[in-house]
Amino acid sequence: MHAVHLQSIRNSLQNKASGGPIITQQFPLLFAPFRLGKHDLQSRIVVTGHAAQFYDEQKLPTEDYAYYLRERAKGGAGLVTLGSCGVHPTSTSYFNNQDDRIIPRYQVIADLVHQFSVPVLAQLSHNGRRSGVLQRDMLEGDWLSVAPSAVPTPAFSYVQAMPHEMSTAEVEEIVSAFGAAAGRVRDGGLDGAELVVGYGALVSQFLHSQSNRRTDKYGGATTEERMTFLYEVLRAMRAALGPDLLLGVRISDDLVDYSIDYEDSKTIAPLLEATGLLDYLNVWLGHTEDEGSFRAHWPPYYHAPGEFAERPAGIKQLVNLPVIGIGRINTPALAERMLAEGKMDLVGMVRELIADPHLPNKAREGRVDDIRMCIACVQSCVGRQNLHLPITCIYNPVTGHEKQWADPGPAPITKKVVVVGGGPAGMEAARVAAERGHKVILFEASGRLGGGVKLAMLPPMRESFEEIIKFFERQLPQLGVEVRLNNEATVERVLAERADAVIVATGAIPYIPEIPGAKGRNVITFHDVLTGARTGEHVVIIDTQGTPPGSVVAEVLADRGKRVEIVTGLKWVGSDIPGPVWHHLYERLLGKGVVMSPMTGVSQIGEDFVDVYNVVNPSVARTIESVDTVVLATGGQPNDGLYRSLASSVNEIYVIGDSAQPRNIEMATYQAHKVAVEL
Repeated sequence: MHAVHLQSIRNSLQNKASGGPIITQQFPLLFAPFRLGKHDLQSRIVVTGHAAQFYDEQKLPTEDYAYYLRERAKGGAGLVTLGSCGVHPTSTSYFNNQDDRIIPRYQVIADLVHQFSVPVLAQLSHNGRRSGVLQRDMLEGDWLSVAPSAVPTPAFSYVQAMPHEMSTAEVEEIVSAFGAAAGRVRDGGLDGAELVVGYGALVSQFLHSQSNRRTDKYGGATTEERMTFLYEVLRAMRAALGPDLLLGVRISDDLVDYSIDYEDSKTIAPLLEATGLLDYLNVWLGHTEDEGSFRAHWPPYYHAPGEFAERPAGIKQLVNLPVIGIGRINTPALAERMLAEGKMDLVGMVRELIADPHLPNKAREGRVDDIRMCIACVQSCVGRQNLHLPITCIYNPVTGHEKQWADPGPAPITKKVVVVGGGPAGMEAARVAAERGHKVILFEASGRLGGGVKLAMLPPMRESFEEIIKFFERQLPQLGVEVRLNNEATVERVLAERADAVIVATGAIPYIPEIPGAKGRNVITFHDVLTGARTGEHVVIIDTQGTPPGSVVAEVLADRGKRVEIVTGLKWVGSDIPGPVWHHLYERLLGKGVVMSPMTGVSQIGEDFVDVYNVVNPSVARTIESVDTVVLATGGQPNDGLYRSLASSVNEIYVIGDSAQPRNIEMATYQAHKVAVEL
């Protein structure tokens, strides 16, 4: 839709009849009527399929997942899509759609999402040769990793397992499996299905010459010739779904030379439209088998918002089908601009609605300041997904716990609550307690809320972390929280408030490890570096955590022109940093000359040297000489003195966050929310 039509849209929607959706003047396109198949979408913000890791031992979606999807529908999304469902025993995926066991699970999801008149789709896929490494712990019986040809993936992110080359009959069996899976989608009461084409999955393996060297009907010299498998799968799916249910395709630029790229997608898209089988195209980016591509698949804060919008824009120029675009479109304003510029018809938002599932409704109602912005840290979404744990959000602990916490309601008894400490834990505890009707006073010793976030946002490219602080700075006054800055809480001050409950969130102080010389004059902490402490020219960083502080401080020092070496006893530097961030950061550190020494312990710190050893074979040792400064990134220890002093004098007292046990923001806000919900 072109900008010339904006005023007519404003005029037609401004005076919408009473009882209809409220459309603000601010985002007329986001909430303009849009018909997809037989569905009138309530907004053009849609939840695209993604790994949320809510499955049971049978790889079937759980009730928690159903409530997770329901909350995004309730929040105003126009369309919701499940994460990938594998269609055949030879494929791994997040969910198994291999037999009828999934049908009642689909029905639960459909019933909950349809409460808000939002269509919900299932994404269907087969991982092909990728399954050989994703499922290498399932090598019993007759299970096989299959592919068009016996060619392993060349990516080093995975073991280069040799797949089984399917016979013509075996390929036809997979085609039938896609049709059967689509039939279960229909029987489960969902509104359609989306086929994954790209992502290095089986369909893309058939499409690319590197992985498809077949000489039967499923091979061919050109991309169009190699589309036979794709055509047959789509026909099987449409036959099962019938004419009324939605059928879409997710195509991609995999950003590697052994899978489909943007040019391939531009070839494929018009041919797919010509089949008459599809209702939309979903255009995405990235391939998780490759380190460089993986980081664009879930773009962290190193990528600019909307950076990849030209891909869907290019596809949209070639087809009349509705096009969904994705790729860190992180604000309603940016989404509106994408539509106004004609780059896409529907805007895919995943992490943005992980952070705040009610972003669409808040935008619709003109409450943009109430949106909890995604900071693209990928810590608790992608980071937990990589650990095969249900996802959440670094500062929205309700994500993943929607059934229990989405609607906690008012507290049965109103209390006066004192919160000590304005870091993530203290801010979340104060917010939730006030939201439930308690009278809350928050003490913060410094001049601004934020705690450790004020340090986290200082290194290069991490400015988005400040959005955490800004959110609470907006919300707490609105909820009536009395925030007392520059006001250090003492035992006397806290007791003088005569509070019904006290929540202590005083954070942590740096931990100094028991290494000889660790308290020397040339030893400082990463806190010191980020707050402006000067160092010598040659700096050794001791990182025992594998978390961001050690690595990001290395980049800060390298940017100051220092010669930097990181030593860690872990298998690699930054081992606890989520992949998309780690890939970028590792590349940046290498480019700035930072030396990384994994599996390296420290035996002694001297005035101008550091003695280190190999943690596997301690007899392999060396001395790092001419060291001016040693920086400790060795975690924290609880700053719990106030809690211990108050514990005997306050009937209802809690210690949360790092003052209970130093962990990360995700754990701090989760504990804070849990305590506040139970007050």
